[in-house]
Amino acid sequence: MQLTERQWKTLIKDLQQQRCILLLGDRISVAADADGNYERLSVLLARHLGRKMEAEEVAFEADQSDNLAYMAQRYLSIPRTRRIDLEDEVTEFFSTATRQVPAHYRKLADLPFHIAVNLSPDDYLMRAWVAAGKKDAATTYYNFKGSVEEEVVSPTPSRPLLYHLLGALHNPESLVLTQEDRVDFIKNVLRDNPGIPNAVVSHFGERKTYIFLGFNLENWDYRLLFDTLLLSRQNLSFLPQPGSQALSSEARSFFEDRYQLIFTESETAEFIENLVSQYAASMPETEAAPPSLKKVVMLFQRNEADSRLVQLLSNHLHPWVKRGALELWHQDMPFAGDTDQETRHRIADADAVLPILSADFWSDDDIHNRWLPEALQQHRARGLRILPVLHRACNVEDSDLAGFPILPDPTRPVRNWNDEDAALKTIVDQLKKLLYD
Repeated sequence: MQLTERQWKTLIKDLQQQRCILLLGDRISVAADADGNYERLSVLLARHLGRKMEAEEVAFEADQSDNLAYMAQRYLSIPRTRRIDLEDEVTEFFSTATRQVPAHYRKLADLPFHIAVNLSPDDYLMRAWVAAGKKDAATTYYNFKGSVEEEVVSPTPSRPLLYHLLGALHNPESLVLTQEDRVDFIKNVLRDNPGIPNAVVSHFGERKTYIFLGFNLENWDYRLLFDTLLLSRQNLSFLPQPGSQALSSEARSFFEDRYQLIFTESETAEFIENLVSQYAASMPETEAAPPSLKKVVMLFQRNEADSRLVQLLSNHLHPWVKRGALELWHQDMPFAGDTDQETRHRIADADAVLPILSADFWSDDDIHNRWLPEALQQHRARGLRILPVLHRACNVEDSDLAGFPILPDPTRPVRNWNDEDAALKTIVDQLKKLLYD
């Protein structure tokens, strides 16, 4: 099936709202072979190991010569060959084979994914992110042999996170290569020993949408991994499945029934093209955003009315985010760790703070006792801009924010405007002058 207009609209909305997670299987990680034809990295590596074994006269099953797990296991049968020798062979192969980033990664890098999970150890997407201007992109990995001592900062579209689920090249011991490794990996990840770090797994859940690119779901490992990644019937999940890679009826019905996975009858490259074009078409025509990046934090009391305004204002500001002119953060966005610590960190790094004013704002203890004082201290110390947005009528004159410019109008709360979009457009225009001019 092809996605309907409604499904595309839902998918793009989830992408804009950071509810969309990208998962990359080994079929999408490709490189050119000696003849210039593109092939999966896993297949090229398996054949590379096969040539080494042929030179050492080590036998292997010819019909398994493209199976990396099998070939890696057999490679260890070469006399006096250690696991570290296999690791060196793999890292050297990747350093040579992955010099050129395939075009589809550059297209994915332009989309506002905040987190991606990779089942290949290549760094294609990381390099594409950096080339797209996302120079603060981060990466971490799972080590099935032990925990990973790496601090993970909460990802954003301008500072995305790439998580290598099957290990990292800079720590070759963590790589899942052989058949034995795959068994140990599945066993350990299911036992949560070690577990996927909360900074990563906290971004998964029932309200998220998953895009699977380059997966062979005939592999039984994925049935177990999907549960580990908290996939359920409540998720929206999409996977391009061209006719040339048709699943068995048993596998297809399993994933459709258990996970409500939506298969699209298209090549992966075609799906990416459609995703990019659908996303571009969803963006409103606006004047070019200022080029310099500004980091803005919105502070608000998490009630239904104020949370709704924050979401609407975020939508109006999203074109700036997409163009790399704005990094926007608020408490409703995904993050791992302590709320107070994360909010203080964001304020300390911000160019401006937007308090969303209402009577509820002033009654919030965290805002009143911690975050607003921190913003005011940063204002005095380094000139942090404080730009209050008057959402609902409340007393500002007798508060710590008296004297700051009130948006959109100190005498007319947003709630009192007949046209809410006009009020938000006015705020956006004011912010452009205050932050960039």
